Amino acid sequence: MVPVYRYAVSYAHGRDEAWVARFLDELRRRLETGDGPRFHRLVPPAFSDGDPGKGSYGTRTADVVLALCSPAYFNEGPAQRDWAVLALRRSLGQARTGVAPQPALPLVWEPVERRLPGPVMTADVFSAGQPVEYRSLGLALLTMQAPRYRQALDRVLNGIVARMAEMVTVGAPTPELDERSAEDAPDALSADDAAFTERFRKEVVPALPPFPVARTLVSRGPADAGHTPEHALPTDLLPRLGRRIVLVGPAGAGHSTELARLAARALGGASERVPGGTVPGQVTAGPLPEVPGVRPRTDGAPAAPTTADRAPWGCRVPFVLSARSGALPRLDGMVPTLAPLAAAQEPAGWASRRLRSGQAFLAVDDLDAVPASNRAAVWEWLLHLLEAHPDAPCVIATNGTGVPWSRLGDTFRVVGLTPLSPDDVRALLDSRAAASPEDRQALGALLPRCDSDPLLVGVADRPAAAAALLRATSAAARPVRIPRHQLLRAGVSAVWRRPRVETTAPPVPGLAASPVPDSVLRAASGRLAVATLGLDDSHIPLRTALSALRDTGSSDSASPEHLLAALADRAGVVFRPGPDTVAFPNPEVRTYLAAHHLAYTLGTDADTVLRRHPSAELAALLAELLAAGTSAGPVRSVLATPGGSPRRLPAASPPPRPAVRRASVRSSAEVRALLRAGTAVPALRCTGPVDGLAEVLPRLPGLRSLVLADDPSLVALPELARCRSLRSVRVLRCPNLRDLTALESSAVMFLDIDPWPDLPVPDGLRRALWLSRVNLVTVGSRPRPAAAVPPPGTDTVFPEIRMRRRRRS
Repeated sequence: MVPVYRYAVSYAHGRDEAWVARFLDELRRRLETGDGPRFHRLVPPAFSDGDPGKGSYGTRTADVVLALCSPAYFNEGPAQRDWAVLALRRSLGQARTGVAPQPALPLVWEPVERRLPGPVMTADVFSAGQPVEYRSLGLALLTMQAPRYRQALDRVLNGIVARMAEMVTVGAPTPELDERSAEDAPDALSADDAAFTERFRKEVVPALPPFPVARTLVSRGPADAGHTPEHALPTDLLPRLGRRIVLVGPAGAGHSTELARLAARALGGASERVPGGTVPGQVTAGPLPEVPGVRPRTDGAPAAPTTADRAPWGCRVPFVLSARSGALPRLDGMVPTLAPLAAAQEPAGWASRRLRSGQAFLAVDDLDAVPASNRAAVWEWLLHLLEAHPDAPCVIATNGTGVPWSRLGDTFRVVGLTPLSPDDVRALLDSRAAASPEDRQALGALLPRCDSDPLLVGVADRPAAAAALLRATSAAARPVRIPRHQLLRAGVSAVWRRPRVETTAPPVPGLAASPVPDSVLRAASGRLAVATLGLDDSHIPLRTALSALRDTGSSDSASPEHLLAALADRAGVVFRPGPDTVAFPNPEVRTYLAAHHLAYTLGTDADTVLRRHPSAELAALLAELLAAGTSAGPVRSVLATPGGSPRRLPAASPPPRPAVRRASVRSSAEVRALLRAGTAVPALRCTGPVDGLAEVLPRLPGLRSLVLADDPSLVALPELARCRSLRSVRVLRCPNLRDLTALESSAVMFLDIDPWPDLPVPDGLRRALWLSRVNLVTVGSRPRPAAAVPPPGTDTVFPEIRMRRRRRS
């Protein structure tokens, strides 16, 4: 009687399910028709109550476990759980028999760029003698393009069958585990993580220097709590508020420096957790409880913390990610982004294991720099990542626009940075002016003006604005005194104007397709400031803000909702601390914007506004602006062009892209070098075997002509469906080319094949919609002429096919 052995499959469920099923079906046929032992796959029941994310079915009892290794398998799949069970079974077998069994067979499903963990690397004895296509493409692509890679796929399948037979007949039997023993299995893939963690900590450095002024946080309770009592505490105690925090505030408020401070504390702090901290998943709601290490002061301000040297949340690994490029890096791309020198030594899945165990935290910055059309996709990826790693702490810095508040619920706590006090502004300016004598002289001229001007101090309560005031004072010609309204304009403009960011993310249709001009946004902000002069800096209902933007003079190119979102997106003049409210960053900025709107907008009755909202600062600034405009002639407003329609600012032209007319490559490495350089290549010639063309060709900008030459192994054309600009394909000295089906879904118009074997014209050429001319050159006798008329019942325009005979040399 032939023995029957059991095998199971461990892979990232939910990814490439159709191709996994196709591969396993091919493998099943080979196992059933082979002469070796019989195998039966352990398939999970149709109505299984188990969570597929906890482990693969049959890992505890199967004789052979096929592990389909890919980046998603180590970062999102069941690798950590399954390999813990496999390692425990292997150690138990060695303890019982003295011979360590090997029940795992790692297979390259997709190439993994990172170094494989120790247990996987030890078990990976199958890849050594396999074809090059298997190691470079993986089983996924071999299965997807089975007709093209049939020989390589057959060889790999035969090798898998032979390896499985060898494992069950030669190796020692592997003991089975019950559910209780499987639950207690220690993590096997984290064995070499500790050494790399120290390497990563040495390579990664905070992106910004430490901020010279101690900041204070304002905790606003859960995201959906509405108007809750606010609690002030030092930024060093930010981890005490919970493990999920949204740091909300206008641009220039110093969020990036606080994230850098968290990273510096993680890299230099102790590893033990803070006493009294929250447990994983817990959020501190309502009034802030007593915080150990902070003694209450009689003046109401918190005392300095005594645990500032501890790592936040006990995490010594910080992942400070910037979304300025238009997207966030994948889990296997965090180390190359943050510590590129250590990327070569990273074990596959290291970042995911650190986050899953709660020993690393995420700090996400520059979400406001992402185009509004792509921001929803970035949030979707981020929330999916946090759901997969519930114990990972996370701090997200944003101005509040585009935040999916309804999905955050009570999981996140909303926190803001308090404005700088006058003493903090002095300390910040003093630290910035210590570099040069000119800055010290400018500081001596600026500080007396701040002492006597509360409006100037209020505008400077953001670090970016304070630095701009110092630069404006330094740039003024000596001994000319810079006017007050110009100083205020410099401070507000510093947090308004943001540099243009070129992103590589694909554009998404939506509101961003018709951007609002800068002058329209400034005019709308001034109108909104005038309409809300009677309020303090508390939250403004969304309906009130939208009604203010519907006044006469609003831009007809954007809806009020679009204007309001663009205002908050531009510079934090308004932001959304909740689903239905907006707010100004401070009353001084609102006064400044209202004065400019009243001074330079025709048809406004400034006297009526001043009588309704008496304000000495507003009256003084308005008089100063009117006097400056009268003495110096027409002055361009900071909000809009006076006396006319808003001026549309032209977009900056992108830098010219480097280009070469023709490029010749002989390997996939040379093609990828062209791709990394961003070079436009109208014509590309590939000589000899070049792997991975189906993946690289669509990403080459401006590709119009492709030449494939001197490749005897070329059996089928690479996939060309995504090469939108490709128009001409020429094949030279590739005698084994038979499969031309890639042309059916491509935009290729001209095809040349030299030589063409003595075969009839393929019918697939007549199904190519864009193909208009085909030249087939043969060295033998002339083949049968092609049909001159299309088949009956079809309206397809067939290409012009020319067959010519070339004499033998």
